[in-house]
Amino acid sequence: MKGILTLVVLQGLLLAAWWGVERLRAEDAQFQWAGVDEAAPALQVTHADQPVQVPEGTHLVHFWATWCPPCQEELPGLLVAAEEEGVPLLAVTDEPWPKVEAWFGGEVPAFVVRDPSGQAADRWGVSALPDTFVVTEGRLSAHISGPRSWDSTQAHDFLRGLR
Repeated sequence: MKGILTLVVLQGLLLAAWWGVERLRAEDAQFQWAGVDEAAPALQVTHADQPVQVPEGTHLVHFWATWCPPCQEELPGLLVAAEEEGVPLLAVTDEPWPKVEAWFGGEVPAFVVRDPSGQAADRWGVSALPDTFVVTEGRLSAHISGPRSWDSTQAHDFLRGLR
């Protein structure tokens, strides 16, 4: 009986150590992105069927969809982080506007836009959702492929560096 109790305690200590190491590793993970230097493809988007002017200067173009689970998890944090850090954002979907409105419960943030042609993602080389690009003076300067934790310190530092 004493041997079993010792094994249980040892397993508990090992589990706690593993959990601590994994937590530290997750906190230290870098906010990864790839540098790019090419012309930004044309982008024509609407909000509630009204044309939206693409920002000049540095901004984010984020491709997402309501049906995409990683997008659903990531988008709220991105919307908050971009606004807090003062980085213009266009969150682009090609889904019908009523579906977007339903997903947001009727009030769609101004920077959530629709690609009425449905071809922007192809022109931008999006291979999977979510996909985010940094545009600086009409050129792609960074590509963030896949979901990120936009509420992390690293993400906020990244966005702050864009201003």
